[in-house]
Amino acid sequence: MERVSDAENPLIAASYEFPPEGTVADVGGRYGGLLLEVLRANPGLRGVLLDKPEEVAKHRLDAPEVAGRWEAVGGDFFEAVPPADVIVLKRIVHNLDDGDTVRLLRNCRAALRPGGAVLVVDAIVPAGRDPHQSRAMDFMMLAAMTGQERTEAELAPLLAEAGLRPARLIPTPSVMSVVEAVPS
Repeated sequence: MERVSDAENPLIAASYEFPPEGTVADVGGRYGGLLLEVLRANPGLRGVLLDKPEEVAKHRLDAPEVAGRWEAVGGDFFEAVPPADVIVLKRIVHNLDDGDTVRLLRNCRAALRPGGAVLVVDAIVPAGRDPHQSRAMDFMMLAAMTGQERTEAELAPLLAEAGLRPARLIPTPSVMSVVEAVPS
């Protein structure tokens, strides 16, 4: 799965128009692969990687082009999320049941700076019944974990409970899509 994630990271980073400056928090970002790509593509941004201490200890953010622009924080996103202008949740929400999803999204909303956005990056299931790789991933998530791949319509009420609303759905050249959520 790590190789798939590594291949997706530059595609995701290039698919969203990040602000020219400010802070991006990669919440649950493990070793920081996506954050590294975002910082490489956006030299005016700073980054915060939040994950369990044992995960952030294995970070890959030592690239010279991002030196001095990131911080790795060991913590629990169910407790608190670092303040940021953009908060990224890649392959996190699909692992969680609805209650834990709302709990995490509330923490993100509380940490979001004015004018900011929360990015839910997952294999968003398209409306309708057309074949899509996300449907197979949804079945796997339901069978193996308490989470699921969700449609944009299924995600919207969870965002609303957290004080957010979906602003737009951004496809990427991978199976992943970005749901940009802003304060409601």
